[in-house]
Amino acid sequence: MVDAPTNPSEQLHLEWEARIRVLTNSHVWKPILLAFGIPSVLLGIFFAFISGKAEYALLVPLVALGVLLTLFVLIALVIDVFGGFKCHFFLTTLGVRSVSGRGARAASQAAILMGIFAGKPGAVGAGMLAESEQNVFIPWKAVTKIKVKGRYIHIKREWGFKPIGLYCTADNAKQAIEILRYYAPDKFA
Repeated sequence: MVDAPTNPSEQLHLEWEARIRVLTNSHVWKPILLAFGIPSVLLGIFFAFISGKAEYALLVPLVALGVLLTLFVLIALVIDVFGGFKCHFFLTTLGVRSVSGRGARAASQAAILMGIFAGKPGAVGAGMLAESEQNVFIPWKAVTKIKVKGRYIHIKREWGFKPIGLYCTADNAKQAIEILRYYAPDKFA
């Protein structure tokens, strides 16, 4: 188990652990499609403009999106076969914290190493970005929006910062919402 936050002025209200499946997780697919889709479409428009062939505006995004989604599905399948990513969540008097488990750390470190050995700076950067997001904290005063979808709670802060997705259990979802309503009552969407 991950240690609770150690700030002496911080009191723990709620702590739990969740295993997050990737392949069947609807909360993962939308950002993945946006992250892969938008650059693919822009790349297609760029190639169509440069080459003067309008069919590239459709062909390039379809091929790029197909390749990237195939890789994502294969990686997600491996992650899910091993039980998904373990994540720890904390609701405290100072804010909301999400700490990734060993699997997420191993995946980010593997991406960094594979990028280094393959000479791919993009893969190194992606791994470093994933590594930096292993321990995410949002102070209560920085919460800008809270969206509840069943037992999934999406907490946003100002643009440019990583949001936190809380994967609550059947036992703690109501308690988590009560704590969120206490500290950020006007942020619910």
